[in-house]
Amino acid sequence: MRSVPALLALCCLIFAGCQTIPKVAETQSAQTPEVDEEPLGGNFLIKYVNPLRGAEESTELRFNEASEGFSGAFISPRGETPLKNVVLESDGSVTANFTIRDYYFDLKAVIEGDNVEGEFIGPRTISFSGSRLD
Repeated sequence: MRSVPALLALCCLIFAGCQTIPKVAETQSAQTPEVDEEPLGGNFLIKYVNPLRGAEESTELRFNEASEGFSGAFISPRGETPLKNVVLESDGSVTANFTIRDYYFDLKAVIEGDNVEGEFIGPRTISFSGSRLD
C-alpha cells in the first residue's frame, strides 16, 4: 500500500513536468530575437554571352519589392525594359518575363545573398550570373 502514494507523487511530478516544458519553450521562443531576412529585391550587375555577337556583355537587372507585389527591369545600354509577372519567392527563386526587340523571354533565376544566377529562355537560352550592386 505504501507504493500507491509514491506512485501518485511520481505521476504528479511527471504531469507537472509535461506542463512546464511547453511553457519554457514558449518563453524561450518569445525571448529569441527574430533575424531580419535579407531583402531579395535590389540591383544586380549580370554578365552573359550575347548569342548574336558571341561576346560577353554586362547589363543590370532590378527587382523591386513593394507591399502590392514585385516589379523589375532589364536595364541595358539601349534602355530600360520592364519585367512583367515578377515573382520573388522566399527561397530566392525569381521568375518574370519581358519582351526586347520583339523577342519574348522568360527569366528564371535564384538569388543567394548578394549573388544571382539564372537563364533568359526565349528564341535562345542565355545563362547569366552576377552580383548585387547596392
